[in-house]
Amino acid sequence: MTIINSLLDHPLRTLQLLLLMLPGRLLALSMHEFSHAWVAYRCGDATAKKMGRMTVNPLKHIDPVGMLLMLLVGFGWAKPVPVDPRNYRSYRRDDLLVSLAGVTMNLIMFLLSMLLMGGIASFALGRIPTAVAGLSDAPIYRTTYMGQDAVIFLEGGSYYYQPVLELMRNLPYASDFLIAPVFGEIPGYLYQMLGFFAVTNLVLCIFNLIPMPPLDGYHVLNDLILKRDLFADPRTARIATGIMFVLVLSGVLGRALGWVDTQILSGCGSVLYALIT
Repeated sequence: MTIINSLLDHPLRTLQLLLLMLPGRLLALSMHEFSHAWVAYRCGDATAKKMGRMTVNPLKHIDPVGMLLMLLVGFGWAKPVPVDPRNYRSYRRDDLLVSLAGVTMNLIMFLLSMLLMGGIASFALGRIPTAVAGLSDAPIYRTTYMGQDAVIFLEGGSYYYQPVLELMRNLPYASDFLIAPVFGEIPGYLYQMLGFFAVTNLVLCIFNLIPMPPLDGYHVLNDLILKRDLFADPRTARIATGIMFVLVLSGVLGRALGWVDTQILSGCGSVLYALIT
């Protein structure tokens, strides 16, 4: 796995990144499960509330395997919120609402994070001096380079450039190229934490919409189309879980999620770039 190789090659830097990732990933997972519990409660089922699961306290939701995978491969899961569909006011409709609650919360958190990062990046760009490429000795400046709106920054005694559009398309990862050079190291770390939070919410949203039990996407497919029992039988659930682990360990699922993640980030960044320029 990439994270294991990174730990072996650059242990201190990798541990630093894991520490920056951890708060956002815990919060994203907790908000996901809290949303399931809250919507279930609103639909008439107080099971999760009575068990202390209607909370954003991550200690109530952490699944050791899911959390380990979240840290190592970037996506995972928490302990599913317990529900009793017999308490729902409308059996299948409420199951659909509860199933969509977690991914909806993750989507909202992702969009809010992107808007906040877009605002911070816009503010940072506004503080960068404008100069003619190659004629400035400033550590960071904005210019037109090779026909592109670009940021030129000094690193290790050499100047490098990043097109502003590419920075916006990779907004969660813009700390080293934009935020830290403008605002300093500590704000750069805080921005990185926000970026990891945004990406985690996006990945959780996409991952949980996969239509395989026990993920939320299976419930959505079942409630809207298949119309079977709300929960897959144990044998089907075991087979689906086995397939999921094979896809995770082979890297196939990670590559697929990474591609979708990149396309969405690129699209959102392009929209934000159009709004600030």
